[in-house]
Amino acid sequence: MENSGNGISRRSFLGRGAAGILGAGLVMTAGAAGSLAQEKPEGSGGKPSIREYRRLGRTGFKVSDISFGNAGMQDTSLLEYAMDRGINYVDTARQYYEMEVIIGRLAPSLRDKLFITTKLEPEIFTSETTEEQILAAIDESLKRLNTDRIDCCLVHSVGDPNLGGPDRARNPAIVSAFHKARKAGKIRFWGASSHGPAVVADFDWLLDNTDIDMIMPGMNFMTKGLEPVLRKAAEKDAAVVAMKSLSAARKIDYSKFMKEGRTARQALLKWTLAQPGISTIALTMRTFEEIDEFVGASGGTDMSSGERRVLEGYAAALDRDYCRPGCDGCLEACPQKVRIHDILRYRLYFDSYGREKYAMNLYAALPPGRNAANCVSCAGQCSGSCAYGLDIRSRLAEAHNELTI
Repeated sequence: MENSGNGISRRSFLGRGAAGILGAGLVMTAGAAGSLAQEKPEGSGGKPSIREYRRLGRTGFKVSDISFGNAGMQDTSLLEYAMDRGINYVDTARQYYEMEVIIGRLAPSLRDKLFITTKLEPEIFTSETTEEQILAAIDESLKRLNTDRIDCCLVHSVGDPNLGGPDRARNPAIVSAFHKARKAGKIRFWGASSHGPAVVADFDWLLDNTDIDMIMPGMNFMTKGLEPVLRKAAEKDAAVVAMKSLSAARKIDYSKFMKEGRTARQALLKWTLAQPGISTIALTMRTFEEIDEFVGASGGTDMSSGERRVLEGYAAALDRDYCRPGCDGCLEACPQKVRIHDILRYRLYFDSYGREKYAMNLYAALPPGRNAANCVSCAGQCSGSCAYGLDIRSRLAEAHNELTI
């Protein structure tokens, strides 16, 4: 399917294979946003510290190039530690358990040191959502965050066909509600997030037709096809915050590709930081050690030969197993309307993110007949629909076995 707005095929959103991986897709640039870099000494106790702050689009804020997002956060200690390392941007959402409430426990003196972004529940955004419903949801987030303003409030999960068609993101009540909230001082800026199949089309439309301040796409070393969207965001001076940038890197051991003391995940982050127009990467950080590891990639964009080998190994290991964000090739492939891309995403949560219970609950909540129960014995009409060669039927059958309670 072609996107008539920019000529991009969303089936070709992702690159194929390790071959030519460094020469295709989003480009590698040396010193991206280098003019905004602010060198900082090592943090307390010799710990790594943020070394670069980048302009967050037209908001004018300078944010740490590595930022904090943690749907499973149980208290403020991890976030406070991240702030001590120099992180000044936190990403949350209504559906991230009680993370909004926990952030609200920060002392006012710490709250004032953070740029806080939250995302409203995806389900409230439909083609018929009213201003009043959106404003009520903003008020609820303000209460949960224990603050009088949200720095940036996002429409969550545009580009997801399970939540509605293109009219969902084009509902004029969205823009008018955010404008009213901004005029009332409840929010400063607004934006949208997506790692769904229609991400390209929805971001493209929003950038062309609204004054959106920020987009938050799922993007990593395995993705391509976002280049026109990133260029348009730059032209409109809209900030770009990357998410899903580590993909399945939590599970696969890439140590054989890295001999220089850095970690493979740091190499992946350096690649994303080198892409034009990226302000920051929002990352789940569940331990103090992970915070140090991710912050250690701050300010880095030049790739060593060892780090390039890491990325080549990363692509080769995941090429035929990873369901890419933004690809819609399999959406219409199943006559039973099995939710293919959702199920494969839940399997990623289970296998790679260490969120087994969360993934199993999501799978259990699928509508009857839309899970992968029948995929084991199915003839596999979805076979061949993946532009990247994934054996979809087998992956769905494996997911059903793993995710069934």
